[in-house]
Amino acid sequence: MAFTITQSLIPNYLVPMAAISTPQTRIIETIENPAARSEWMQAWRRFRANGLAVVGLAVVILLVLMAIFADVLAPYDPSFQFRSMQGAAPSADHWLGSDYNGRDLLSRVLVGTRTALLVGLGATFFQVVIGVLIGAIAGYFGGWTDTICSRIIDTLMSIPVLALLTLLAAVLRDKNLSSLLLIVLVIGFTGWARFARVVRADVLSLRSRDFVIAARSSGVQPMRIIIRHILPNVLGPIIVLASLGIGGIIILESALSFLGLGVRPPTPSWGVILSDGRQYITTYPHIVIWPGLMIVITVLAFNFVGDGVRDALDPKQRAE
Repeated sequence: MAFTITQSLIPNYLVPMAAISTPQTRIIETIENPAARSEWMQAWRRFRANGLAVVGLAVVILLVLMAIFADVLAPYDPSFQFRSMQGAAPSADHWLGSDYNGRDLLSRVLVGTRTALLVGLGATFFQVVIGVLIGAIAGYFGGWTDTICSRIIDTLMSIPVLALLTLLAAVLRDKNLSSLLLIVLVIGFTGWARFARVVRADVLSLRSRDFVIAARSSGVQPMRIIIRHILPNVLGPIIVLASLGIGGIIILESALSFLGLGVRPPTPSWGVILSDGRQYITTYPHIVIWPGLMIVITVLAFNFVGDGVRDALDPKQRAE
């Protein structure tokens, strides 16, 4: 007589672990697999679940590649003037047409991508470094140090950013500095206050935690406590704020270049191209369409990435 043994009659300890899917086994797999319990891996999983964030990241990667290989991708020298092509419409030889000086717009827009990303990423780096340093010092030490730093932060945040940038760019324009480096420094040294305020608030809540008190009781130097124990716990808000702020910096750079206070010709910049084409917007509208479209796409891409990073690092999402 043949007997058929169903899986329900087999004791659980005889069934392979891979065939059992219970909360207990999932906990065991998480413990045995460090990557599964990594908060950064979970954040990446939540980021990938956001479709717009993934699209934005793909666009950002494409823009970075365009900036790196702009000299290779550009079909012509962005400063070369085709005398018979002033304001020419898009064609097979000039895909985006040419500006009023006969310069190929595709080449200028591609090289302008490098300018935009250098300013956006470079200025953000300076803002993060200065803001995190001042915010951490103010929040950790407190007292008169916190008072002075807080008043500086409040004063800087009360001044209109574009007005302050315009003033500094005009004053420092004649200095022996590259126009690109000048814009990076000006935007970087005027926009760090928002980072300092966020970091200060987080450090104020962290400095009374047990691990900080234990490190202080052990004789660890204050700067070492800040760098090794406190700053790693405020990386999330810093990353979110930086990713959301890059798009705004690119807009600021384009605005300054449009006003003639940013990157100086012949260096291609989206703001410079817009400024050059504003007089011909009715006769040669394509001159301002393409750089304007690139600004919109770039800012949207960084904003999508910033929104995705914010949701991925949100503590409320970790329990899901």
